[in-house]
Amino acid sequence: MIVSTTLDDKVLSVFERGKVVVNKGIAHFSEQFRRLPKFVADYLVASLVDPNDPAPGLEKMDRLLREHFIESEQQELVKSLIRENGQHHLIGPLRVRYDQGRDMYWAEIPALGDQYVRIDLSLVRTFSESLLTAGAWGRITVAFDGHFSLGGKRFPFVVEAFTPLQITKINVDAWVEGRTSFTDDEWIDLLITSIGFDPAGLSRGEKVLYLLRLVPFIEPNVNLIELGPPETGKTFAFRSLSSYGFVVSGSNTTVASLFYNKARRKMGLVGYRDCILFDEIAHSNFRDERIVAILKDYLNTGHFGRDTEEFTSECSVVFAGNIECDRSTRQVAARCRNLFDPLPEVMGRDCAFLDRIHGFLPGWTAPQISESRLARGVGFMADYLSEIMHQMRSRSYSPILLDHVDFNGMGKRSETAITKIASGLLKLVYPHRTSATIQREELDWILAEAVGLRRRVLDQLAKMAPGEFRHAELLCELKGAAA
Repeated sequence: MIVSTTLDDKVLSVFERGKVVVNKGIAHFSEQFRRLPKFVADYLVASLVDPNDPAPGLEKMDRLLREHFIESEQQELVKSLIRENGQHHLIGPLRVRYDQGRDMYWAEIPALGDQYVRIDLSLVRTFSESLLTAGAWGRITVAFDGHFSLGGKRFPFVVEAFTPLQITKINVDAWVEGRTSFTDDEWIDLLITSIGFDPAGLSRGEKVLYLLRLVPFIEPNVNLIELGPPETGKTFAFRSLSSYGFVVSGSNTTVASLFYNKARRKMGLVGYRDCILFDEIAHSNFRDERIVAILKDYLNTGHFGRDTEEFTSECSVVFAGNIECDRSTRQVAARCRNLFDPLPEVMGRDCAFLDRIHGFLPGWTAPQISESRLARGVGFMADYLSEIMHQMRSRSYSPILLDHVDFNGMGKRSETAITKIASGLLKLVYPHRTSATIQREELDWILAEAVGLRRRVLDQLAKMAPGEFRHAELLCELKGAAA
């Protein structure tokens, strides 16, 4: 039996259990779930597990994962199973691309290690919005057909069936309307629970830090950096909360995989993800310095060029890594000359590049992740929240800031940074507000957080280049009277 709280009961009365909310504590009962992205685990729990009698559903899920979730080292085994049995059911990610030269759709299935798997055209048409963009997790039926060949080459594997294990269609307006039933504290606690943490054990500042990590998912073209100690959840959202995020290693990525592959005429990650995280940035070498040069332009304009072609993207970029600090005091070690010190030299000494980062998250203030800090209550299913944030990217909350904030002639780059961060927080915490209904105290703390993140960037730049950045001021203030 799962014990519910007053907030749990309220969430269940406003939102539908099994449709958009789920008890987050159930997934902790099974080690199998740790192998899956959070949005997949939430979907399976909501679909198969009765919170009042979880054991039968959990057993079914364990069996399903044991039989059909394939690890990378099992690729040859699963190919053999498909060959010998005629077909096999897999659980994993699926993405589809169109091959113009061959007039073919190809399925990319990491569980097979094969980028040239045929797929039933009806599946492409049914799930085009997800499969032809970022892809989707689901149950995949792969069959063997040894007779098919193209250009003298055999392509024996074909996807015959696909059942998504994540939400692909949601009603954003219903989510916005649901916000009106909660106080600010209740809503923030609901969001914290939804991303997998127990709000009861967190301070206000820690909760806000977790919310700031979500801003790149809900606001286009936000550039952030977060440095802190290990095991504080810096990469969690990108690895498992949302299928629209992606984690890359700066030393292993290429211009083609990140931006555009000219040979294959294929857009890179920046072209079809909502946000990208460069993880362990302190240890990235960036052997191809073109990446940093293209990134510098992209962070500033949202555009990037490859030869004579120009592309535009709304993908946010986040840099994360470790910095030496004292866990007991949650302070950065005094020996660090500046907070950008751990970055690779090609980035860390380029003030023009660093100035394009909108905000610096203080990762050293985040608590270390432990079992006791994980969510136990009712929260939004991860894939539901992911889809909400994805669709909220197209809504602009910047008019609220333009109507109520006086930026006092500050630099355009800082004004843009503060506006983007504040807009993202408004979408998360006050999605129901408009320029006419926003409350002064609501906008006041949102603005303070955004200014704080931008000021941390400028303070470090002032240490590195005092002649250029020492006099940069962030004196924005609320004008007139909000509602």
